[in-house]
Amino acid sequence: MADPTTSAFANGSANDAGIADETAALDPLARGAANTAKAKGQMNDAADAAAKAPAALNDAAHSLLSAARTLLEGKTEVVVAKGQEVYGKVKERAVERFGDTDVLVREKPYVALGIAAVAGFVLGHMISSGRSQVVYLRDAR
Repeated sequence: MADPTTSAFANGSANDAGIADETAALDPLARGAANTAKAKGQMNDAADAAAKAPAALNDAAHSLLSAARTLLEGKTEVVVAKGQEVYGKVKERAVERFGDTDVLVREKPYVALGIAAVAGFVLGHMISSGRSQVVYLRDAR
């Protein structure tokens, strides 16, 4: 006959082995649950980041526009200064040329009139050359 302590010990070993098998079967489930909890945390973090993204984009856009405005204001000042300089030079040259033209018209009015007529003819011919020269006539019936 078998000793009850030995048989209980043998049954205990069998129970421990069964528990070990059940624990081994539960390990993938436990890992899956842990991964699910981790994924849920990552999704919450992503949702928080997505909620903060519009504000961050708005701040970035404002800082970019501010930097662009500052840069453009500096460039605009330079362009305006150069434009005023060029305008002054052109104005001086125009006054000089007008003075020369005034002297020519007063000394030789017929030559100035001839030059103006030729210039007007050439300019009128150049403008009208782009138009069609076809004339359509309608029958008077």
